[in-house]
Amino acid sequence: MAAIFDALANMAATAVGTAAGFQIALRVQQNLQPHPLPRQFAPLLEHPLRLEYLDPPQMLDAFGVGVSMIVLDLGCGTGLFTRTAAHMVGVDGRIHAVDLQAAMLAETRQRVEFEAVLDRVSLHHTGAYVLPLPDDGIDVAFIISTLGEIPDKPAALNEVRRVLKPGARLGIADELLNPAFMRLGAVRRCAEESGFQPLHSTHTLTGYHAAFINNQ
Repeated sequence: MAAIFDALANMAATAVGTAAGFQIALRVQQNLQPHPLPRQFAPLLEHPLRLEYLDPPQMLDAFGVGVSMIVLDLGCGTGLFTRTAAHMVGVDGRIHAVDLQAAMLAETRQRVEFEAVLDRVSLHHTGAYVLPLPDDGIDVAFIISTLGEIPDKPAALNEVRRVLKPGARLGIADELLNPAFMRLGAVRRCAEESGFQPLHSTHTLTGYHAAFINNQ
């Protein structure tokens, strides 16, 4: 029996070591060459545990999303926060969901259709540097676990600032398990250099979320 327990312990240690090594490899790769999360990992974005610790309604409320607003979800992935925002803005609001990967946008479309909010969501297959939106038209923009995946972060933040109304809010969040995780200090520096003013931030056991003001 002792031999069996030893074998199981060795297997568990090997599995943990392999997972840790894989996570380290992903982080090194992201640091050297930032890129979007491959669509093969899309199911992880909708994992029940992730929904629980992120709490999209609470986070979007902290960012200032409300009824009848026009909102930008940059790097929408499978639309987890897109759907939540669509419910929060109501029938008179509009969500612009942007993603570089067509497969992710297809996931988002399917899920917003299922939740009957497609009529208030516009899907944009494009990157972060040239958004198909007019100047000064967005009430709130948010970037969830995506900024670290963008190679030219100042260019992306400057473009977000262009489409935001003066005094509008930008919300940025990240998760420790994200291979492209950015520390809050680095995010704050990037945001301030692009003309955003820090408003508030919250640290959790799994990451953080922070709000900024478009200081135009």
